[in-house]
Amino acid sequence: MKTIGQRIKERRLELKLSQRSLGKRAGVAHVTISQWERDETSPRGDNLFKLAEALSVEPGWIIRGDGSDDIEPDKVAIVLTHQQRQLIDLFEKLPVSEKEQHLKNLEQRVKECDETFSDLLRTKSKKEILEIIKNLDID
Repeated sequence: MKTIGQRIKERRLELKLSQRSLGKRAGVAHVTISQWERDETSPRGDNLFKLAEALSVEPGWIIRGDGSDDIEPDKVAIVLTHQQRQLIDLFEKLPVSEKEQHLKNLEQRVKECDETFSDLLRTKSKKEILEIIKNLDID
């Protein structure tokens, strides 16, 4: 039976990833990947789930070697940015009664931005475009 480290390394090589690139995908240092592959340490907690996402495998496959080593294409987890994870975490803490209103507010804000950008496309003056962008206050 293969060790956790052997499974991680084998899958990384199947995906043609370096330790550094896998580390970037999983949000850990390449040294951490090396330690996992040599079975010096094992991925735990959030790192286990991030590693599973980066390798497109189930966390159980990494730990026990069971389950599918390939997640079905429609079940491949999307690696989220820190801001996206933070937004989801905050949203999940809201009472159900407030979630719908926040979704509506976000939809309205996106619609307003889309309309503004459509207006920009119709505008011929570079000066006007810069003024509109300046007033948007978008990071």
